[in-house]
Amino acid sequence: MTTAYHELEKGGFIKQKQKDRYCMRLRTIGGNLSVEQLAGIIELAGKYGQGQVHLTTRQGMEIPGVAFQDYRDISRELKKLDLLPGTCGPRVRAVLACAGPDTCGHALTGVRPLVESLDARFFAREAPNKVKIGVSGCPNSCSKPQENDIGLVGAVEPQFESGRCAGCGLCVEVCPTGALVLAGGRPRIDRERCLNEGDCIAGCPTDAWRAGRVGYHLYLGGKVGRFPAPGRKVASFLTAGEIPEIVEQVLAVYSARARGSERIGDVMARLGSAWDAALKDSEGGGNEWAV
Repeated sequence: MTTAYHELEKGGFIKQKQKDRYCMRLRTIGGNLSVEQLAGIIELAGKYGQGQVHLTTRQGMEIPGVAFQDYRDISRELKKLDLLPGTCGPRVRAVLACAGPDTCGHALTGVRPLVESLDARFFAREAPNKVKIGVSGCPNSCSKPQENDIGLVGAVEPQFESGRCAGCGLCVEVCPTGALVLAGGRPRIDRERCLNEGDCIAGCPTDAWRAGRVGYHLYLGGKVGRFPAPGRKVASFLTAGEIPEIVEQVLAVYSARARGSERIGDVMARLGSAWDAALKDSEGGGNEWAV
């Protein structure tokens, strides 16, 4: 495969099985597009493609059937619409995200500002293999962050104020994992079983349960495909401000330790505890967030 094609692939222009036809891949910021952009995509699909648009699994769009000689023209028109090219190959892909608190009542964290910062800093960064990042605003994990190489899940730490408690037991009823039980007329929490989803906080009629730390749990090493594996939780209650530097450290360790085209999860499985040690020592810091 030529260097020229690698550059096209990096910019989202991907060879189809049909001779001399390409797919123009577009990315979104967490799945968000304006109506003007949607209308523009429809027009371009008719003008340069075959009158169809494919929705990708990473909240992007693809215009199939584009001729090679139209690449510069369609790219120019996409730029006018402020539409962003996607990518392919061994590099950081578009960041997947849930709707967040703008529309979802379950979301605990902001989501969109974090997705924007991650996209701006890491999208299309070269890596040993594809790197997929997923962000969810709560443990419902609608964007499947645990299936991504780097997954971030919004979380809240319930804090109990005994003096406010009426002993009604409603928090015990709404807890999805049975992490709460009544003992002596007061709820007792098992932190190991708690999902940090905040149902006890939302359901308490006397505000005895309140939000403590709010942030993101970090999962590493998830993937699907031929050999699927869930990500492993490696840190809790990270702030949005901390996350870009942490992702930078993860990518640095991954790039330094990968053999061939291993994914992050493959490197973690091969190195075992040495992976955790490498994260702790990254940037010479002995990072407190790394487990």
